[in-house]
Amino acid sequence: MKITSVSIHNFRSIKNCTLLFRDILVLLGQNNHGKSNLIGAIQFALDSSSKPDKDDLFAFAGGDDKKIWVEVSFDRLTEQEKIIWMEYIQSDGTFCFRKTATFEDQDKPKVYYNGYVSQPEEEWLQGDNANNYTNRSKISETPLKSYVPSTGQITKQIVIQAQQKYIGNHRESLTFYRVLESGPLLRTPNISAGVLPKFFLVPAVRDLVDESKVTSTTLLGKLLTFATNEMASVGPLFPKIDENLKELLNVLNPSPDNNERPRELVELESSINEGMRRWGVNVSLEVTPPTLLKIFELGTEIYVNDGHRTLANQKGHGLQRALIFSLMTALAKSMLNRSNSSTDSKLYPRKKSDLVIFAIEEPELFLHPHGQRSLDKALRVIADSENTQVLVSSHSTHFVNLNDYKGIALIRKNSTEEGTTLIQCTEDLFEEDSERKSRFHMATWVNPDRGEMFFARKVVFVEGETEKTVFPFLAEKLRCNSNGVSFIDCGSKYNISLYVTIAKAFQMSYVVIHDEDPLPDPMPNDWKQDKRKSFRNTYDLNSKIEQLVGDTGSVIMLSKDFEDCAGVSKNKGIKKGKALAALDHLDSLNVDNIPDVLVKAVRKIYE
Repeated sequence: MKITSVSIHNFRSIKNCTLLFRDILVLLGQNNHGKSNLIGAIQFALDSSSKPDKDDLFAFAGGDDKKIWVEVSFDRLTEQEKIIWMEYIQSDGTFCFRKTATFEDQDKPKVYYNGYVSQPEEEWLQGDNANNYTNRSKISETPLKSYVPSTGQITKQIVIQAQQKYIGNHRESLTFYRVLESGPLLRTPNISAGVLPKFFLVPAVRDLVDESKVTSTTLLGKLLTFATNEMASVGPLFPKIDENLKELLNVLNPSPDNNERPRELVELESSINEGMRRWGVNVSLEVTPPTLLKIFELGTEIYVNDGHRTLANQKGHGLQRALIFSLMTALAKSMLNRSNSSTDSKLYPRKKSDLVIFAIEEPELFLHPHGQRSLDKALRVIADSENTQVLVSSHSTHFVNLNDYKGIALIRKNSTEEGTTLIQCTEDLFEEDSERKSRFHMATWVNPDRGEMFFARKVVFVEGETEKTVFPFLAEKLRCNSNGVSFIDCGSKYNISLYVTIAKAFQMSYVVIHDEDPLPDPMPNDWKQDKRKSFRNTYDLNSKIEQLVGDTGSVIMLSKDFEDCAGVSKNKGIKKGKALAALDHLDSLNVDNIPDVLVKAVRKIYE
């Protein structure tokens, strides 16, 4: 199964929001806008031991609204998972549970899980009302009378089973509605039986020296414990090692046929019994053989040899995080291999979930750009497994894959009262036009830094490198505050509409700058039809861009072209290149002599 969405209420900076999940989802946004709080809310929902305190309650929650809750929805359930979550599965094959923490004038919250069920309209078929029909005369007034034993006491469980059988036989004729059950999830107050997905968090700011030790509470220790469980579930040798270990340690225990028990242990036991004789008891010293998995947990260390062999927690933070990421990748591969090779077709009423969520805060920490790109590829490989999903919060463009724009969530916090909000794009922006889609994918290789648009206060889309070079230079010369403004080189006038489409989908503040490219009047007689058509198409883009932008952004059209507005010689542009020629020319001008059209354009961009 996979998570499809997470809805959050009153958690830290979040008043209300719903996050649509993907196999890999990248959270982008400024500091202190709520990325870590989104991850924290998911951890609260999936970690049965997680309990918030009053400081985790949204500061502007309503007077009587003292509840934190997080709902997690799933789809793509396996046959095994359909057995476990049978009573919660909706008609579309999904299921959803809610974890709630209530604060009722106490420091420690009450925490509980509930699931959403499809409830029939008929009152006598609703599980919450089962207690009302444990009386035989009462149940005889309903069609359930033929679904319960004719003699004996009718318990609540018998009524529930009768309701389920009746619903199964008459589902097509019944009307259902979705409701949150009043009782606990899976009818047990303790959901720690392992049925929920496993959640691993690689934090951004915690001391990695502690996280890189192998203990039951550290990240590396938890990952290793999980990895050894994975090994033991598929490796045929592990049960044999367990048996040998048990046989070896049983030598220490007293038994009639154990002639190999150490003399020192026998004497110690005899001495203790001598002292306890007046109590009329007998003391036996026995050793319980630990499981192999427990030995891994208690006695595993990871050494790294980079020319100097030391424990992993004695290396640099970059190497420590690389080790954690490598272990995550190995885990994902192991899980995929186990899934592909599994021959266990038996279905169980309760079984550990196979889904694992890896959450990584600022994966770019301690990594140079090439390392960041490699890690992004590795995380996407992890996310390809049918049993894993990856959640990333980042400030680096190397983790922004614009071709997977549905896997990007833009996090904002316009005010503390409104709380954290998010923007995601769920529609196929280029699906209807294969040429535009191909052009958009091509632009990835033309301009790999275009992901910077997601981090900007305002985005400026330009045709090429000349405008991208010159306008920031002019802004500095005119002493404009350029903080938060990013220029995106679209590669050509034809690509501008692609970037505008993305900007509109994510509600960005943006400006488009492009040349007018007017048609010659009259059109030269010696121009061939293809050339005439090309010039006409380029000119027609002006109206198409203006229409696409509408009132969602601003358009600055430079009469004729940039070189004409800037007064740059065409010959110099040919000799030096347009960008360098324009930069040299404008650098030589006094501020008062900069062409007015460019000054107005810069002022509009940075206003």
